[in-house]
Amino acid sequence: MKFTVEKKNISEALSLVASVAEKRQSIPVLSNILLKAEIDGLTLIATDLEIELTFKISKIELIDKGETTVSARKLADLIRSVPEETVLTFELIENQLEISALKFQADFSTLPVGDFPVTEIQEFEREVALPGKELSDLIEKTSFAMASQDVRYYLNGILLEVSPSQINVVATDGHRLAWSSCKIKTDFTDEKIIIPRKSALELQKLLNLYPDNVNIAFNSNQLKIFSDEYTFISKLIEGSYPDYEKVFPKGAEQKLKANKSLIQTALNRAAVLSNEKYRGVKFILEKDNLKICANNPSKESAEEEVLVEYSGDSFEIGFNISYVQESLSVISNNEVEFVFFGSENSCLVKNIDDESLIHVIMPMRL
Repeated sequence: MKFTVEKKNISEALSLVASVAEKRQSIPVLSNILLKAEIDGLTLIATDLEIELTFKISKIELIDKGETTVSARKLADLIRSVPEETVLTFELIENQLEISALKFQADFSTLPVGDFPVTEIQEFEREVALPGKELSDLIEKTSFAMASQDVRYYLNGILLEVSPSQINVVATDGHRLAWSSCKIKTDFTDEKIIIPRKSALELQKLLNLYPDNVNIAFNSNQLKIFSDEYTFISKLIEGSYPDYEKVFPKGAEQKLKANKSLIQTALNRAAVLSNEKYRGVKFILEKDNLKICANNPSKESAEEEVLVEYSGDSFEIGFNISYVQESLSVISNNEVEFVFFGSENSCLVKNIDDESLIHVIMPMRL
């Protein structure tokens, strides 16, 4: 195997593929990338047995066909370190991959291609095309609310719902919930899958860099997202996602509208007094005024008043400060709306005049 390639044609794809590779090295070959040099280009593949990401790079100068596997991290680090216009030569010599450019040469050890597991791609009945940016935005606006190591394994991921007219993405850790939606015509009939946490985060990273149209296909245990340049395959979480619509509070609404930046700044100052064990913040609502109060077991305290639009009843409610901060961080508008249902019930956080995004935050007893 021998070929040359410019750094700018391989570095981005290599970085994305390397982030999928298994880092714990429980099975050594999983920390490697499979490289295949063929007449139609270079193929990069990485897998952790849950996700497989394949990239096709057409802009190479092929000298000899071949394939091998090499450390994902070391290769990505090396390529990252060279100037953008550098032309790199890859050559497999016996069991060593030699990479040379400029005045340097590096020899990497390899592992047999036969040891590298390749995912069996299943049959998919239907697929839907949409801009990668749309799906990336849906994940970004919800993924912060995913659980990470919950015994309720189905919460350690995001719910993807596809109906004939729209796509919804939902995430919850049991203390808060995020729902986001986009309108699109599909051939699907109200189907749901749960995408694992790592897959959702890797997918968002991928789609941020490749925002053009992508195709989505899935069945009961596998998701496939692909374009001309890449194919992303993920196992799915088995099980039923909770009926999240029951989480949306009901009753008499009291709406507060405010400048998002003002509330974020006040929360950031209040967060100085919080620690890992004590994350509480109190909202005291009065006519056109929101007082944000924080204290801690060391008897330190802070409060700040923010001018808002509010004409409801005076009351106070407590929250985990991180939940409010994370919710506001993914709201795109600079005007935000809080919808309260009393001090004992969850509140909604929304973009003003935008029904495609709803966050639900449970209150915290302070």
